Amino acid sequence: MAHRVLNVDYRIREPNRQRFLRECLPEGYELVIPESFDTETILRAAKGARVILTSFEPLTGEMMRAADDLRAVGKGGTGVDSIDVAAATALKIPVLNTPGHLRSDAIAEHAITLMLMISRRPWLWEEGHTTIQHNELMGATLGIVGLGNIGRGVAKRCAAFGMEIIAHTRTPGKFRPEGFTVEETATLEELLPRADYLLLSLPLTEESRGLIGAKEIALMKDTAFLINIARGAHVDIDAMAEAIAGGKFAGAGLDVTAPEPLPEGHPILGLPSVVISPHSASHTSGVQQRSTQLLCDNIRRAVEGERATSLVNPEIYD
Repeated sequence: MAHRVLNVDYRIREPNRQRFLRECLPEGYELVIPESFDTETILRAAKGARVILTSFEPLTGEMMRAADDLRAVGKGGTGVDSIDVAAATALKIPVLNTPGHLRSDAIAEHAITLMLMISRRPWLWEEGHTTIQHNELMGATLGIVGLGNIGRGVAKRCAAFGMEIIAHTRTPGKFRPEGFTVEETATLEELLPRADYLLLSLPLTEESRGLIGAKEIALMKDTAFLINIARGAHVDIDAMAEAIAGGKFAGAGLDVTAPEPLPEGHPILGLPSVVISPHSASHTSGVQQRSTQLLCDNIRRAVEGERATSLVNPEIYD
């Protein structure tokens, strides 16, 4: 009997994602995609599943308990805020993810792409906005919030552009770059007024939820830009839209929003100085292949009773 792998990530309908998973799953594993992604359908489909995979859709304790032979929960990414990890831990179910270093270069490149797009805004020239001022990265100050693999990757690339780099991080003194310097600030409030570009590259926690709101935006330059390749919930999107529309903020490059996707007609969607990509910073073929292969290898380990190499809740083995 095949091991059932239930995927409740709505994005699995993309042909490439299905292909990567089917090719990487070991022999004897069956990929199951529910007819729809509402809770009742998932609860029915979970029966008999030995593995449940998700991404940004909520995976609740109720869904895990409905899978009466569940051996593992997996997510193709680093953040697991969509998974009830506490419920999985109580059930002694390993939660698998894929480490950030597999996708950090791709996301860093995407952040640079967004920075260049909102700096130059070539579409405005096509629309006849010839009075719009364009910007250079050289000599500008990049403020980074979060100096993990992605933040460091962006810092290295921006140093090559001749940018001054400042950062606020939970782990001060840990990043020791070669060939350039990163000044660390003790508080976010010290960083915000100095940044021409603000990059968010930190995990979503209860402390970082709503990190950038009206108060923080008011501390920043009217000419500043925001780049968010972390989580949409870090930013009060309504406050950001109001500030940009009112000339109190220059623009934004967003790979993530909250809610996601934004509802039709949201004020930020019509602003000419905003670029939004559909949470696609890590969607390269190389990243998909590397992370899917690692995830599938760990699925096999968990199902067969071995310890996974990328595990969110190692305490289940205590």
